Amino acid sequence: MPIRIVHTGDNHIGLPFRPYDEAARTALIEERFTALARLIQTANDRQADFFVVAGDLFDSTRVKAADVERTATILQGFAGTAVLVLPGNHDFFGDADTEVWKRFRKATDATSTIELLSSPAVRRYEVAGQPVDFFPCPCPSKTGQEPTTGWVTTADQDAAALRIGIAHGNVTGLGLDAADRYFTMDAAALEQAGLATWLLGHIHVPFPTTPTGTNSPFFMAGIHTPDSVRCRHGGSAWLIECAGNRVERYEQLTPGTIRFVRLHETLTGTADIDRLEATCAACDTATTVLDLHLTGRLAAADRQTLEATLDRLRPPFLSFTVDLDLHEQIDQARIAATYASGGLAEQLLTALLDDADHPDAVTLAHDLIQEVTRS
Repeated sequence: MPIRIVHTGDNHIGLPFRPYDEAARTALIEERFTALARLIQTANDRQADFFVVAGDLFDSTRVKAADVERTATILQGFAGTAVLVLPGNHDFFGDADTEVWKRFRKATDATSTIELLSSPAVRRYEVAGQPVDFFPCPCPSKTGQEPTTGWVTTADQDAAALRIGIAHGNVTGLGLDAADRYFTMDAAALEQAGLATWLLGHIHVPFPTTPTGTNSPFFMAGIHTPDSVRCRHGGSAWLIECAGNRVERYEQLTPGTIRFVRLHETLTGTADIDRLEATCAACDTATTVLDLHLTGRLAAADRQTLEATLDRLRPPFLSFTVDLDLHEQIDQARIAATYASGGLAEQLLTALLDDADHPDAVTLAHDLIQEVTRS
């Protein structure tokens, strides 16, 4: 039977979600726990042997005790051989007094299957007669110029074992880290370390980019459930099957249920408003954090239609924010209400209103007339 590993990371338990209102914030905080619990259940359903957290299980080194205890309880539900937890750059292991890990150790003291990988030393296991060696590379600080993986190439490697590296940091070519502040690793060096593969964290985008495959020199878990509009996937983790010292198969898991959606729409009339409403209505509103950015020009009556539409759309969404950069579209009703009939301004704007080749001319002329009038 293959050795099965579920690989996650960047779970960021304790992320406060401050920009959101209380109801949305509560739901988003809860999702970090429930998505992790779903992933544990999937690992059990798929009979995984190891559950590996490749850093940033917690959002910082100072997380509420209740959150640490709840996380520990979720991890204790894993039925396989071991849960391996690596400190990342957000929840780095500075020393034995690092607050979050003191609390974690206290909460998992009675659980022999949960191991905190706080030091760079080989962890050896055996599954059905197959030796399995993990090479953990914990982060000792929030930032660092050098990768934490250097010790692996000189470590004693058992040729008969399945050998897996676990690390946290940027990988050249994957993440944006021009200053090399986050333990940047070189992809070629990872591949040359002599291991079957590496389980990595830090970059919130999963790697490989294909949802299934037969081998990869390293895996980036991604984040298990989205945390912001920058996350364009639905949450990610990997189920990896190994035999001997090689990866035989991998499959992407999607434990998250909440989605962050950012829409940029340009509005010029009711047809655009109708299209916007249809797009929003197609979302799973109860689990969607929607961020609208609306630009363009609307006549006064259309602006009222838009405001009514937004009021109608807002309630079912988990969170619904709107950034408006709309200008007034001048129509005949606005001209008649603003300018004297038969006057020069009225005649000019009416003529420009009929100029289909220059649809913005009437609005620009109106703005200019208003500016001159005010001055």
